[in-house]
Amino acid sequence: MASSRKQISFIEDCYSLYEQKMYRVAYSILHDESLAEDAVQDAFLKLIKHKVHFENADSDDCKRYIITVIRNASINIYNKRKGEMRVVTFSDNLEKISDANFTDLEEDQDTGAECTPLMNNLPDKYYDVVDCLVIHEYSVRETAEKLDITEANVRKRYERAKKMMRRSFGQA
Repeated sequence: MASSRKQISFIEDCYSLYEQKMYRVAYSILHDESLAEDAVQDAFLKLIKHKVHFENADSDDCKRYIITVIRNASINIYNKRKGEMRVVTFSDNLEKISDANFTDLEEDQDTGAECTPLMNNLPDKYYDVVDCLVIHEYSVRETAEKLDITEANVRKRYERAKKMMRRSFGQA
């Protein structure tokens, strides 16, 4: 119980000392108030979860550690948003390129619930990558594991698939 109280006291001290500094670091990376607040919250949750404790909350080691944690939390949020924006942009581009709506197919996790006429023209290895990344919204790592290929291969096939779909619709 005593160590738990020490932990709570330590986190409270860190919050009072570093919350504004953490927010400024997060905001400098994310350029968005609500995302910066989320990053600060994520960082404190990580500190609590990993039961981080230093003798003094105002020590240089503690300050460096906390700045590293908030920087990493902010970068993770930034990268996640960047990945989401790519999927949204790609989906928007498909809608602009094609007048055809998504066609509903029989729900099957291996083939996807939806596909576009442009995707149907892709060779299987490219179709599978686009299906995993866009339709099922898997990460590059998950797609690589599912298809038993490297992450670099997933990215390259995705890039080539986009080019093929643009060409097939005269958008090269």
